[in-house]
Amino acid sequence: MPRFSAVLLTSLATAACASNPPARTASDADAVVRNVTVVDVAAGRTIGNRDVLLKGDRIVEVAPAGRVTVASTARTIDGRGAFVIPGLWDMHAHLFFQLDPVRQQLPLFTAFGVTGIRVMNTPMLTGALSRYREVQTQIANGTLAGPRVLAVGSWSVNGSVGVPDNMPGYYKTRTEEEGRQLARHLKDLGYDFIKIYNGIPREGYVGLTDEARRLGIPFAGHEPAPMSAIELSNAGQRSIEHSRIFLLNCWPGADSMRQRTLTAHHTVMRQRMVDEYSPERCAEVFRTFAKNRTYITPTHVTRKMDAFANDAAYRADARLRYIPARQQMGWHTDANGMVASDPSPAGRKAYMDFYTKGLQLTNAAYRAGVPVMLGTDAGDSFVIPGASVHDELGELVKAGLTPAEALRAATQSGAEFLGRTAEFGSVQAGRAADLVLLEANPLDDIANTRRIRTVIRGGRVFERAALDSMLASVESTIRMDAQNALWIASIAGDTAAIARALANGARIDSVDFIGNRRPLNYAAAGNRAAAVAMLLARGASINLPNNTGFTPVHHAVEAGAVEALTVLLNARADLTIAARGVTPMQTALRLNNGRILALLQGAGAAR
Repeated sequence: MPRFSAVLLTSLATAACASNPPARTASDADAVVRNVTVVDVAAGRTIGNRDVLLKGDRIVEVAPAGRVTVASTARTIDGRGAFVIPGLWDMHAHLFFQLDPVRQQLPLFTAFGVTGIRVMNTPMLTGALSRYREVQTQIANGTLAGPRVLAVGSWSVNGSVGVPDNMPGYYKTRTEEEGRQLARHLKDLGYDFIKIYNGIPREGYVGLTDEARRLGIPFAGHEPAPMSAIELSNAGQRSIEHSRIFLLNCWPGADSMRQRTLTAHHTVMRQRMVDEYSPERCAEVFRTFAKNRTYITPTHVTRKMDAFANDAAYRADARLRYIPARQQMGWHTDANGMVASDPSPAGRKAYMDFYTKGLQLTNAAYRAGVPVMLGTDAGDSFVIPGASVHDELGELVKAGLTPAEALRAATQSGAEFLGRTAEFGSVQAGRAADLVLLEANPLDDIANTRRIRTVIRGGRVFERAALDSMLASVESTIRMDAQNALWIASIAGDTAAIARALANGARIDSVDFIGNRRPLNYAAAGNRAAAVAMLLARGASINLPNNTGFTPVHHAVEAGAVEALTVLLNARADLTIAARGVTPMQTALRLNNGRILALLQGAGAAR
């Protein structure tokens, strides 16, 4: 054989062996995901026909399919046709112990593929942190199913707001020294970071953050009213929550608003932030954030609630079946209040414009180098634990990020923020066995993250049947009776749901679990005119007070609910009843609501 032919054959054989390495044994693997497509979120690409080997709570190898032999005792997970991504993280979540998070919230996170959460704050109660640490430990050791509790924040440091008189005075952070004292106290208590909120004074913030930097305890959260975004970033605030911060800072009136020399109706102010947005002002904010590595957690789903608070379809989300009645009532009441703050077309437009402009600014910030990580404010109104991560992924893509970039915000960015990229954020050897198998490629369509086949958290495997069982268990745990359904339907103004609840035996004049309001009171306060009319037609008592003496008319007047009040007045509601010595007319005079006053005066004259 000529020499060149022998060399050629040798080269071809070597290449073949390199591309098709011989099978070998990896007997220590506990489980293997066979024939799966790996989504490389860093590169924004897929790698097909891979086996992912797991040992305990770690990935030990990612290899070409069929090239690694595992022991017969290892569990085999069929990955054919599936796409595997790192477990999703929610870097702005809340756990509410008064709502039984172990049975209600944690299963939702797992069922929707969320394997890690940053808990943004705990109650200002003695021993509160220990309850979170207990859950954190139980999840870590596998005795409780749920997402890793990656970090737990302090209570919201909000100046004097919400600080009871029996707490130490320095909790109010009125001065630099009080801020320093509180930072030391929170460090000693063992919190992972300090949660900053809107009401902390400048002096308190300066003292607290200076001491926090000295002690090495991070701080993150909102923008205190007197502070600019640039000041927060330069102070070392690790993350700022909600993309509204850019709207608050990037218009000519921002400085005057912070100094409280500029005042206007909130609708006017909100619309001005949108209409007078200054790219030049925001470019400086973006440069500062990028330089300091100040992360933004946009939580666009929270601003979407503001914008869609009066949208019946939005508020009839089928996933509300996983939310307890008490929480649903609070959410609907919050949405009603959002609408009542300015129900005019201009008011609703301002909320919608604010929401959509926030999307644009997240994209602009990201393109300018600002690190973005996904958070939802899970537990806030209409932000459903676990499920809302997929909603927020969709919002990030709507903002202009690619599906790959949105996935990075939900996986790698959080790991980078916490300095834990050696453990999390990618599908490769040495990383935690926190994985989600999807039925379709999320790089083609971010909505495919919702198509979950299997969740693996710390090596524990939850196939679709187990995930469905989790969801069914949550639904069963919080299943509402007809009475709760009636209260919620009355708040939401859902006349069909009111009819169903009454047909199922709900009592039409029942007062809620805190003795606060009856269905008619709720419908009136929410300006749900159709619901008010329906309840009256079904026999609701028009003048029946709650335990504080408020009748439906009182609630309608106090809420400025013009349409609901009109229905009540046409039904001959009694205007002479006083609640705590105050009549509806006296309330209207105090609030100086011209439309309500005109209605009451007209009704009084007619009678």
